[in-house]
Amino acid sequence: MTYQEFKNNIIHTVSANLGPSYKVALQDIIKNNDTHLDGLTILSEHSNISPTIYLNYYYEQYQNGKSLSCIHEDIMLSYQKNAPIKNIDISFFTEFKQLKDRIIFKLINYERNKELLSKVPHIRYLDLAIVFNCFVESLTTGYATILIHHHHLSYWNISCEELYSLAKRNTPKLLPYHLQNMSEVLDELFAHEPVDLLCDDFPPIPMYVLTNACKLHGSGCILYEDLLVHISQKINNDFYIIPSSIHEVLLIPAENAASYDELSSMVREINSTQLSREEILSDHVYFYSRHTRKITM
Repeated sequence: MTYQEFKNNIIHTVSANLGPSYKVALQDIIKNNDTHLDGLTILSEHSNISPTIYLNYYYEQYQNGKSLSCIHEDIMLSYQKNAPIKNIDISFFTEFKQLKDRIIFKLINYERNKELLSKVPHIRYLDLAIVFNCFVESLTTGYATILIHHHHLSYWNISCEELYSLAKRNTPKLLPYHLQNMSEVLDELFAHEPVDLLCDDFPPIPMYVLTNACKLHGSGCILYEDLLVHISQKINNDFYIIPSSIHEVLLIPAENAASYDELSSMVREINSTQLSREEILSDHVYFYSRHTRKITM
């Protein structure tokens, strides 16, 4: 079965299962790093919002041998799990006074998102771009966001700089940072392994994982005011910033780190073998200096 036939089959089957009171449609969704995905939306007559179910991943499962009946069942279960229980009032989005405390930022790669960046206000930062979202609370994921486009600024009559000023204030409040020693992360991952085995294979590592409380798009924490200053004082060292994904970065004290070339090679290897395209933040390693209080490439 071709991918087009697969998509037609899913739409027909889901529509037949749910009945005429539901509208089932397929949309081309542009995700991070110009990743195009086919998003299945299911809208009931009692709700104004819909979860998005990406069919690309299900087609991969089908190609790997998963039956269509199992995929149909998984999609229906996913919809039932994430279906909104009530309408969401989005009228606040027309009144800037009501949403100015919800403006947050995210970090994405500049070169990999040229198409998206032509449509949204952004600020260039090293090889990255700061983009802006409206924070919306969600019962299922903890939070959801609405991407802010150029036409929103015209409607609200504000500038990109004003957006950034608000986002710098709001993002640390709405998405507080979470810093954890890598040894603690490994302890959690291997909590059920024998203690002797854990100690032999994973000696203490002078490395820290920085993300936000939701662990989604946590790489933006490197922009939180005075946070890196505080961390550098705490570890009494300059440090390298490893962009492990859009969701988190790794901090390695400079005195304990491998060479810049070795770290860069490691990042490129991880990006090419361990991450999906849409999770990649950058192929470059950054350096934070206590003296300048700046991040450089």
